[in-house]
Amino acid sequence: MKKYKLTINGQKYEAAVTEFGLDHAKVSVNGVEYLVEIEDDSLASVPKLERAEKALPVAPQFSSSFDTKSGAVKAPLPGVIVSVSVKEGDSVKKGDTILILEAMKMQSEIAAPVSGKITKIHIKEKSPVQEGEILLNIESEEASDEPKSEKPVKARRASDKLEASRDTVIRAPLPGTIVDILVRPGDAVEEGQTVLILEAMKMESEIHTHLSGKIKSVQVVKGASVHENDALIELEV
Repeated sequence: MKKYKLTINGQKYEAAVTEFGLDHAKVSVNGVEYLVEIEDDSLASVPKLERAEKALPVAPQFSSSFDTKSGAVKAPLPGVIVSVSVKEGDSVKKGDTILILEAMKMQSEIAAPVSGKITKIHIKEKSPVQEGEILLNIESEEASDEPKSEKPVKARRASDKLEASRDTVIRAPLPGTIVDILVRPGDAVEEGQTVLILEAMKMESEIHTHLSGKIKSVQVVKGASVHENDALIELEV
């Protein structure tokens, strides 16, 4: 179970999502567990106020972690990508909103940590992300005049890919409920193929395989609740 350190109005909290279902969630805050009921948003009889157009509150804008050498912008916490405000080739200024991330029933604006050019986008809308996962790459204007060290960057990326390839298990990126399973044991899959659908924070997300190979075993069933990092599918490569 992963813990998160939060600061709200100057007060520090340690929180963790211990369980997540279709209509409820359990959240531990400073050692105290709370049951959170998720209400149905489809009540047609409830009048809507003109100013209340957004379904979720928007958290203050903040910058994600940034690797100055590779230009990688990383997720500051686990969640689901709601929207991407930029495309490859776009120029951005430091502080510009580049995407919206939903986490713990709150939408947060992720800001560009530097001014520069978007060179690669690694995620898409409705896809789940884990803390530290690369969202996109920015070629910083500040580093444009400095000599580029292509070889160290390529070596690091190859090492990262080799390390990831050792884990032949597809794991849950965040707590949620299994909505659909698109493969079965014996099926051949290609890297990036959608293998199941996970519902988290009232949003359905496609879970993809990070390797090509054959499905060795499916370790979940439809309707099952899973926690972050739970094993979903085992691959044979």
